[in-house]
Amino acid sequence: MKIKSTLVTFCALAVPLMTLAADSLCNQIISHQEEQHLQEQYSNYRNVDPDYRHAGEAALERWMDWKWGLRIHWGLYTMFNGDESWIIEQHLKDKDWQRKYYASYQEFNPTNFNADEWMNIMQAGGMKYFSFTSKHHEGFCLWPTKTWQKGFARRPDGTYEDLTNHYSIAETPYQKDLIGPLVQAARAHGLGVSLYFSHIDWHDWDFGWDNNNFWYTPGFTKKSDPRRWSAFIQKERDQITELLTWYGPIDTLCLDMSWPKEAQTDAYEVAKLARQLQPHIMLRNRGINDYGDYETPEREIPQNPNNVKRPWQVIYPCGTGFSYKEHDTYKPKEWVLESLIDIVAKGGNFQVGFGPDPTGRWPQEMVDRVTYVGDWLKVNGECIYYTRPYQRYCEGNDLRFTRSKDKQVVYIISLKWPGEALATKLVRAKPGSKIRMLGWKHDLVWKQDDAALVIQMPPALKDATNRPCQQAYAFKIDSQAWDDEPADN
Repeated sequence: MKIKSTLVTFCALAVPLMTLAADSLCNQIISHQEEQHLQEQYSNYRNVDPDYRHAGEAALERWMDWKWGLRIHWGLYTMFNGDESWIIEQHLKDKDWQRKYYASYQEFNPTNFNADEWMNIMQAGGMKYFSFTSKHHEGFCLWPTKTWQKGFARRPDGTYEDLTNHYSIAETPYQKDLIGPLVQAARAHGLGVSLYFSHIDWHDWDFGWDNNNFWYTPGFTKKSDPRRWSAFIQKERDQITELLTWYGPIDTLCLDMSWPKEAQTDAYEVAKLARQLQPHIMLRNRGINDYGDYETPEREIPQNPNNVKRPWQVIYPCGTGFSYKEHDTYKPKEWVLESLIDIVAKGGNFQVGFGPDPTGRWPQEMVDRVTYVGDWLKVNGECIYYTRPYQRYCEGNDLRFTRSKDKQVVYIISLKWPGEALATKLVRAKPGSKIRMLGWKHDLVWKQDDAALVIQMPPALKDATNRPCQQAYAFKIDSQAWDDEPADN
């Protein structure tokens, strides 16, 4: 079998961009006492080995402060106009199509990729962090991994040759690392970094137990071929080690999918490896269960957030899928903003999903939508960032609540213009305090009785063009003490 690699031509990219000591969090694992406190707070943390430690309260607090980010899917599938790697499932009986797909790395050339431009777009959208697909189910690595894979390349005459290569950005016409520049730019712009990594790999010969794998082998188990079985496990360990040692501190590792039961203990060991390399990295729970720090409701916003037993983040595509498609249909910008408000009121984070085109350029629809949210946050960010859920997240269809960490301030967000007055039964203002609408420089007239707090809207704001924003209006109230126990909605 022929072996090809262009990794050596730019191996200088595969070095740390910063030291782990640069992390603002202590690099030591959390104490047993802190772990116990976390397990008391989150029931889905409990079923782990006694010596295991989660990311810790400081990492959780920082992550929960961010609230709003971008979920980026990018890979070979962007050249096929499909739903990420899932497009492969539609062609499992067509080996010729699959060969063309898996050899398409020879055409992947994102010459319009500019990490700083990406960060500028995110910052214009008020985003605090992003997740980026280092490797999706197709197995193609967007960093110059040193691991090897059996594969093939397409010859000029359309036939294929077998070879072994790294199956990474190193073998593309682009021949440059993508993750390194992204991490470096994120740190320069003050944004948090999450790297997505799929446990499964449909291109890897060693992964032959998965029926979506190109080299699927019925009956392949740990007992039938222990060397091949251990190879896919070691490959993941090696790749995660690269991601967590080459690029400095990574805020979250967004794991996806899972291994069969026979490899479940090995998956837990991968979580322990990640924690050993970076003790305070936030791990998504997929494939590692209680060893994870957070979960991601996908394409849905929890109806009752009290049913979620660990920190959570909604991931929701704005288009028909998470990745780029030509002429895709996108949800309205108003939906994006309202979703953010509803999710934050319920105690979660929100990452909206978009993908750049194959060249690395963002569709204008993405720029328009995130900028719209960013403009709103310039006025109203105080009621979103660094907040925590109030005792009730909503009242009726139109009111949402958040509160400051010290519980001194409650924010009421009216999704629609409240008319002449806003009334709520759930908030009591401190006597003699001032109530303001965010973005409006004047005190509002209000009254409090046993029945409700009523806030009068200024007559000047009857004209919508005078209002501080186009959608969703936030009011800041110095609150009387309130019960610490959340009430069901």
